[in-house]
Amino acid sequence: MSGTVNGEVSGETGGAPPDGEQVRRAWIEAVEELWPDARVESAAPGASDGARRELAFLPDARRPRLLVPAGMPGAAAAALRRYSHDLGLKQRVSRGLTAAAVRTGLPERTLKDRLRITGGGTSVEDHLAELLGRPVVVSVGLGSPRANRKPILHVLSPRGEPVAFVKVGDTGTARALLSGEADALTYLNARLPGPDSGARLHVPRLLHHGTWRTLDLLVLEPLPTSARGWRPRGQAPPAETRTLFEVGGVERAPLRDSGFWDTLAASPARILDERQRNRFGDVVETAGKAHGDLVLDFGAWHGDWTPWNMAWHRGVLRVWDWERFARGVPNGFDLLHYRLQEAMRTASGAPYTTWPDTASRALEPLGLSDAAAGATVRLYLLELCRRYLLAAQEPIGGPLRADTERLLGLLHSRPPRTAPGRNP
Repeated sequence: MSGTVNGEVSGETGGAPPDGEQVRRAWIEAVEELWPDARVESAAPGASDGARRELAFLPDARRPRLLVPAGMPGAAAAALRRYSHDLGLKQRVSRGLTAAAVRTGLPERTLKDRLRITGGGTSVEDHLAELLGRPVVVSVGLGSPRANRKPILHVLSPRGEPVAFVKVGDTGTARALLSGEADALTYLNARLPGPDSGARLHVPRLLHHGTWRTLDLLVLEPLPTSARGWRPRGQAPPAETRTLFEVGGVERAPLRDSGFWDTLAASPARILDERQRNRFGDVVETAGKAHGDLVLDFGAWHGDWTPWNMAWHRGVLRVWDWERFARGVPNGFDLLHYRLQEAMRTASGAPYTTWPDTASRALEPLGLSDAAAGATVRLYLLELCRRYLLAAQEPIGGPLRADTERLLGLLHSRPPRTAPGRNP
């Protein structure tokens, strides 16, 4: 369901890739958390006598994307079909065809890299079966090392029917993100009509949010999407973006009187590194002096509104990864995020090295004045920088630190022009 495996901070790059042993160890540790007190070890196909579960790496242990239940071709094929949202069209079609082949059981024999699980007590599969009222198996996804990495589970029946989608919080950052998504989905499900009503924007239902052993679990309904589902590209879906922005009402106010500005102005105090704290404080203060009197519209945003977090199905836009949802942000943040994060995926150089002079074009459908559009681009970059700074100071935030420095330097290099307040 989630191609990012992380809702998380888009555009995270940088840092040396971990070696093969580090990668294998990270996946084994994730499985050990899900099958407590069990023995988890590498195994060859056919060596699973007495095992509780055998999981196969896709495509292999050197480049793991997914662990799927071995010996259950229906479940393995379903997991593979639904784990394709960050791929291009040709790759997704190929992944769908591969999934169809896997269902026959024949290609599974070529999956040589396995994890064998023996012994132990109640597993996450046992716990989810009790919660959901039916036998289930899980496939396991794990993102690359970053502050918001978390195990992602596709919960399936043994025959491969989608049952649920689970995010696992095993760090402080991940638990906070899961709590934020639970709150967001509770809020949105109370305000957005369901797809049966003819609404064109659908968010998953929250089935459960709670703690199991040392882990937080966010259990969501599976959205009806597949590897071949159509995703919007190039331009964010305008009507659905507007629906989301207006979901809790729209407030019109000067920037300096907004809750958004209060949060942004208070954020430098949360930055541990003194040099970064001072630099970020400087760019926030400068923006406040330049744009504080500007009157803007404030509403809701998804926080990671990108093609890989959404898909069309039967005329309805299905959207997932609501961890960064927030209210009271300037109009246009989702449009900017969609445009800039999509462009970043195809750019040849490092991100945040040049000012996005054309970004304000994404805001043209909103009819903003030049002053409001320019200020909105800067405020979006400040919000992104705030997010990066806080995530990068986490223990596994290393891969994000180079991007953080470049973005902070970019904001310093392009100070805003002070101008009198104007309505958009």
